Amino acid sequence: MKLPDDLYTYQKEDVDRMLSDDTSWLLLNEMGTGKTPTSLAVSELGNFKGKTLIVCPKTLQLEWSRQIQDWCGFEPSIARKSSVRKLQTLFDEFYSGEINPFFITNYETFRVKRHTDILNGYPFGLVILDEAHTIRNLRTKQTKGLLEFLSTLNGVKVIALTGSPIVNNPVDLHTLLCVVRPETYNSRTKQAFIDRYCFSTRSRGGRVKIHGLRDPQGLRDRTGPYTIRRTKEEVLSFLPEKYYRRVILEMEEDQRELYTKMKQDLMILLDTGEPIWAPSVLAELTRLRQINLDPRILGSLASSSKTNFLLNLMQEDFGIGENEDSEKLVVFSCFKTYIDHLSGILWKRDINHVKLTGAVSMEDRAKAVDSFQKDKNVKVVLGTVKTMGVGLTLTSASNCIFMDRWWNPAINSQCADRLHRIGQKNAVQIILPINEKSIDTSLDTILAGKEKVSMQYLGDDKIMREVVEDMRREAILEDEANITWV
Repeated sequence: MKLPDDLYTYQKEDVDRMLSDDTSWLLLNEMGTGKTPTSLAVSELGNFKGKTLIVCPKTLQLEWSRQIQDWCGFEPSIARKSSVRKLQTLFDEFYSGEINPFFITNYETFRVKRHTDILNGYPFGLVILDEAHTIRNLRTKQTKGLLEFLSTLNGVKVIALTGSPIVNNPVDLHTLLCVVRPETYNSRTKQAFIDRYCFSTRSRGGRVKIHGLRDPQGLRDRTGPYTIRRTKEEVLSFLPEKYYRRVILEMEEDQRELYTKMKQDLMILLDTGEPIWAPSVLAELTRLRQINLDPRILGSLASSSKTNFLLNLMQEDFGIGENEDSEKLVVFSCFKTYIDHLSGILWKRDINHVKLTGAVSMEDRAKAVDSFQKDKNVKVVLGTVKTMGVGLTLTSASNCIFMDRWWNPAINSQCADRLHRIGQKNAVQIILPINEKSIDTSLDTILAGKEKVSMQYLGDDKIMREVVEDMRREAILEDEANITWV
């Protein structure tokens, strides 16, 4: 067992603190600071009476299994894919008499009551919730089911892990408090939490809109006794720097023509009074983003400034496909269709790469990551933001490129931190190709502003509306510039 000898000093301090009492904890350390080995050390050193239950997004189950094997020296039990026999491995253990100290399952398990009824029959001494912001909505079945399950585990320690405790707004944190302090926080205390710690307004229909965090110091003081928060800057000063390289691109005439037509259609649709969340508007906005990315994913033969830039970058800057000693590259996009399109191009060029999208099974994802990390011949990993943005370690590369970005800066930051984490030896370069006079420039300005003033609490919907309104203002200015005054 590597633990605890291989932990950093700050990790040992966090383990000691979480084992100093019987209470539950929020471990909110920044992504890449090693929350997984810290929580495993708590499990190994805590002398808990019962198994350790690890709950994580289903895409991370195999990653947790790998980490347990690396750190603790044995293979844990994992819930099965089948909804009917999901927890069969628990029965297999019971009948074989070989009890595994770890059991890994996903949050979807708690949507089904028969699953929680089975879990209630097993003694758990510790529950680790990874990417705990996944259960930030108290109204979902999986959150309700998990909270009900935890309420039956009298005196069991819970450790909730997340580097992004507030994804959309401060109310996200209230749900985490319901997990680790159920005696104080529950669904009935939500409004009191909003009144105390949020700036909010209420519509005529009674719907509450959260605008930001009120009294952050008061909230930190209130939650401090059971919260640990470390930043990479604080505890991993030895990590190389992370820097951004923005590259302004110019569309070719055929791509610009398609983009302009689609943008005009979107503006006309908005002028009819259609709300931004209308399916027709979202469809037009998605097509606009795809044309901005590469028109060929919509069946057009038009060129793509971004794809051309990427292929030239691979060859000229990194030597990928040119020599065996070339650097590795991580490529992010929001669109699976674009990742598939790029993969086809790379295979035609005999560039060895792996692909990570929602269509790739968890087993194949683990193999792909392992191949990228260890095989010097695998030069590129292509992946979608949502699939490749959490729980993975991609430190064999020190360069990544966002072909397009998510609406929320916290999500984009999670992706970049797949490279900028423990194990990285080089400065991490994050490349942002931005098409001039496009949705890119609006998104770039607004995301940069949110990061600058630490407004990551604003959700995707707020940022999306601001981007579209910025595009709208540009369209009005362009129209006015083309008026001939007489």
